[in-house]
Amino acid sequence: MLDFRTDMADERLKEYEKIGKIEGISSENIDIDDKLRLTKVKVLNEKGKEQIGKDIGTYITAEIKEIEIITEEEIKKISKIISEQLKEIIKSYNSILVVGLGNIDTTVDSIGPKVIKNLSITRHLKKYVPELIDENSKEISGIAPGVLGTTGIETQEILKGIIEKTKPDAIIAIDALISRDISRLFKTIQISDTGIVPGGGVGNARKEISKKTMNIPVISIGVPTLVEAATIVADSIDLIAEQFEEFKEIKNTSIEDKYRLIKAVLEPSKYNLAVTPKEVDDLVDNMKNIISQSINSIIN
Repeated sequence: MLDFRTDMADERLKEYEKIGKIEGISSENIDIDDKLRLTKVKVLNEKGKEQIGKDIGTYITAEIKEIEIITEEEIKKISKIISEQLKEIIKSYNSILVVGLGNIDTTVDSIGPKVIKNLSITRHLKKYVPELIDENSKEISGIAPGVLGTTGIETQEILKGIIEKTKPDAIIAIDALISRDISRLFKTIQISDTGIVPGGGVGNARKEISKKTMNIPVISIGVPTLVEAATIVADSIDLIAEQFEEFKEIKNTSIEDKYRLIKAVLEPSKYNLAVTPKEVDDLVDNMKNIISQSINSIIN
């Protein structure tokens, strides 16, 4: 298995396709318009799981172009498309607990908690003032449980207690991811029906949140916010080889070999940092708005 760090199923598939035939995986690309592209990757069996290191299930990636200059109208349009994908997954669930994973005090890890603040929460309305809401609306509750470093409690433990008391049909968990492509940071949303490992995107993985551990379906919504320094350097070497004749032989070295070599050099010196764009504040706000509007649209 290739050992570069990425949580994105389509990125893993793309890299493995470069080195040989992939079995147990199906994929489809859908160009919605010049602003949005969907990629659907399905891991069909244990063979597929073994090859790309992702659990059996469906991974839908929405890739948004030029999100830095996106308009409110474009946000609404993209949110509607993403909402349609969510509805296909959760259509049979009436009560949903939305979990905003991450640390609201760390910008790069704050999308989850910020989405919760923007949600239309309906659980209490359906319980106490049902006349104010359509009886067919989904029951939405939300929680931003914080991180282990500030609560002293594993997120998985917090959620098990909430599930026991409120008994939702399913969970939607929102978290930061890590990508192997710097151009995709804050421009890509991955929806999956396989759950999530909190903190994976910031290199601090905690206990898994999935149907296996929660006993109810867990849909994850992830946004890549970080890329590993070793990945950036490995890709930069390819760019150098393309532009300068004296380095062309380097191009023949596999990306995996370059990555491993650079990682071996950087990690002992603690220089294999996780990198994020300098416009992180605006990008977080754009993604927060897209995701929260997408979830709000599934209520009715």
